[in-house]
Amino acid sequence: MSAEIGTEFAGDSTTAFYLAGHGSYTRPRLIELQYQRICRYRKAFGNRYETRFSPPPTFIDIQLPRFGMGNVDLAKVPGFEKLLNSVREQRYKLVFIDLDDTRQRLTPDYESGFVRELLEAAGARVLNAFTDDGDAFKKDLKSRYGENARDEDVDDSSDFVCFFPSLTSGVLEAALRREILDPIDDESKDLQRINRRIDGLRRLRPYSGGGRPFIEDRLSREWRKPPQAVW
Repeated sequence: MSAEIGTEFAGDSTTAFYLAGHGSYTRPRLIELQYQRICRYRKAFGNRYETRFSPPPTFIDIQLPRFGMGNVDLAKVPGFEKLLNSVREQRYKLVFIDLDDTRQRLTPDYESGFVRELLEAAGARVLNAFTDDGDAFKKDLKSRYGENARDEDVDDSSDFVCFFPSLTSGVLEAALRREILDPIDDESKDLQRINRRIDGLRRLRPYSGGGRPFIEDRLSREWRKPPQAVW
């Protein structure tokens, strides 16, 4: 499943975005988050590469191909294939991405190296928000918040809180439901319970052995509890 959006704003723009689902099942790199990070990264360049900043055409693939020693069937990424053909036709000369390609060909989860390689071979300039090509985000960060600002602190988790605070609130409430509804008078023990819950979530592997989770892990246990008597 793929799509191209934003073409109504394209005009004479030669810039495009490419978004693709990737990462592990338990720690995915969400497409919506990639889009927000790319927009911020693009803005950090100012007018170095562009003079107009209306939303560009955006090409999407729901999932990058699984690891294949560098061999990629482009039919599995139709959004990318359409973008690549457009680059070859010189419709786009600058492509923004937010792909974790730091361990390309060393992870069994997905292929990523082909994106930059094929687009650059076709003549496009590729700028990756994930690796902050050109240090644009890092420079903008320090200009806004001073030399003590550390770009390594701004990861996917931090950005999720930044861009989706309301959803983050709901996730925290769901994850810590038991700790919130059943607090302990001792604050230090409450904090220990929260830390244990966070560590437990980090260790959960609901997809191992081909598993497919159905609902949040604690709900089924909560529903099995006998109802408390009301006097």
